[in-house]
Amino acid sequence: MNTDWKQDPKVKGLNPEKVQFLSNLVAQLETLPKNQIPTKFLSLTLEANQRGISFSDQETNLMVGILSNYMNPADRGKLDTLRMLSRKLAAKK
Repeated sequence: MNTDWKQDPKVKGLNPEKVQFLSNLVAQLETLPKNQIPTKFLSLTLEANQRGISFSDQETNLMVGILSNYMNPADRGKLDTLRMLSRKLAAKK
């Protein structure tokens, strides 16, 4: 597993539980077909919420940056769409 992303200063400032969550996420992404990454991201976000782990917008942007390394442009577009829908749903609550 490539752990270069852990050297990012923004990652070093994260709560260790969040870094572990991201590590697990990256490990899972490395075994998934690229077209399943946006869906997996959404399910992992729900899992994080169930575990009481929440990510700020800045942390989410950091996660998306990490995920983008594993995605093709079409899948990045899908992820961006999911994020936009997620923000809209959160704003309605």
